[in-house]
Amino acid sequence: MNDPKTATYRAIENHFLRYQELQQVSVQENHNPMVSLASEFSGKILIEDPRMREFTGDDIYVRRTVARMLQLANDELQNIWPDCDLEVTYGYRHLDIQTSEFEAQRKETQRDFPLLNGVELDEATHRFVAAPEVAGHPTGGAVDLRIRRTAGDLLDMGTNLGDFSFDTYVFSPFITREAWHHRQILRACMLKAGFAPFDGEWWHFSFGDREWARYFNRSQAVYSQLRFSLF
Repeated sequence: MNDPKTATYRAIENHFLRYQELQQVSVQENHNPMVSLASEFSGKILIEDPRMREFTGDDIYVRRTVARMLQLANDELQNIWPDCDLEVTYGYRHLDIQTSEFEAQRKETQRDFPLLNGVELDEATHRFVAAPEVAGHPTGGAVDLRIRRTAGDLLDMGTNLGDFSFDTYVFSPFITREAWHHRQILRACMLKAGFAPFDGEWWHFSFGDREWARYFNRSQAVYSQLRFSLF
């Protein structure tokens, strides 16, 4: 903890919403339907989790409002950089996958911190994998995305999407100025479209879930977790 870099990241983490804070947010499901992103979005789509093909095939699904907001965000990005598109790599995640990931991480966290149990263990686990009952992806309201040029190359964001490192924190001061700038443009486009950012992962944004409700001080979330499948 005496390491200045570690201390900086711990200070950033103090601004992240905790599991118990998200638990306190009530949900009034508005039944906004799930839609194919490929049919609603002019940007790019790249499926990076083959497990989801069992549920949604070769497509990414999100709530209809989320798809429309993504199009707005992509339009805004192209106003800034006409040769770029948003590339969505994840939308809806089946609740079974989220639960499996959380339980695996919980076991690993318990091995690393054997004195933790109950809510404290859940809280520590949630820092790495969102607890299923508060997670955004299973609601169809959360997305993971990055920026890709039409020429094919990705913009430098300082880390790869999905990396497990402190440098994924949006406001990490230990990345290059160029990567910082790219992150802030992505964040600004998504915020303008109405998404809430998760500043622990530069690629993660949501609408309608508990994270969104807390970020924008809404009285309740409007999307609950779903068991959605095409098959």
